[in-house]
Amino acid sequence: MKQTKTWALTILIASIGTAGAYWLTARQSAREAAERSLASVTQLTSAADAAIRAAPGDAHALFASSLDNLAGQSVKLSQYKGKTLIVNFWASWCPPCIAEMPELSRFYKDHAGKGVEMVGIAIDNPTSVRHFLKEHNVSYPVLLGGMGGADLSIKLGDSQGGLPFTVVIAPNGKIVYQKLGQTSYTELQDHLPGKPS
Repeated sequence: MKQTKTWALTILIASIGTAGAYWLTARQSAREAAERSLASVTQLTSAADAAIRAAPGDAHALFASSLDNLAGQSVKLSQYKGKTLIVNFWASWCPPCIAEMPELSRFYKDHAGKGVEMVGIAIDNPTSVRHFLKEHNVSYPVLLGGMGGADLSIKLGDSQGGLPFTVVIAPNGKIVYQKLGQTSYTELQDHLPGKPS
C-alpha cells in the first residue's frame, strides 16, 4: 500500500511537472508568435506610411474640376493654374482638421497677395459646412467637395482617403508636398516652391 501511494505520488508529481513544462512551452510559443505578428504589422505600417508619402498624385484632376462655393456658385479650379496653391481637404466632424484651421488661416493671411493661394475643400454636406463656418473663423476660401471631393483627394495622392489631407502645388502644376494628417504653418512654409532647402 505504501509503495502504491509512493508510485501514485511520483506519477502525480511527474504529471504536474510535464503539464507545467507544456504550459511554459506553449506560453513561450504564443509570446514568440505575438512578437512575430507585431513585427509584421510594424513592417506593413511602415510600408503603408511610405506609400502615403510617396503617392505622386495628379494636379491635372484638380484643375479640371469645378466645385461650388458657399453661395452655391460654381468655381473652376483652373483659375489657380500658374500659382502656388495649397489645397486642404477637411470635414466639420474631423478633430485634426479643426485643430489645424487656425494655423492655415494665419498662413493664408500672411501669404495672401504674395503669389500663394489656398483653398479648403470640405468633404461634408453643405448644411454642416455652412453651420460650422458660422462658428469658426476661416480666412481662406472654402469649396464644397462632398464625396466627389474625396475622390479628388485620392487623385491628388491621398491613397488612404483620410482627413485632413493637404497638398502644395507649384506654379508649374507639380505637387511638391503632400500630408495626410494635421499640418502646421511651419510645414507649409518649409514646402513652398522656390524656398531654399
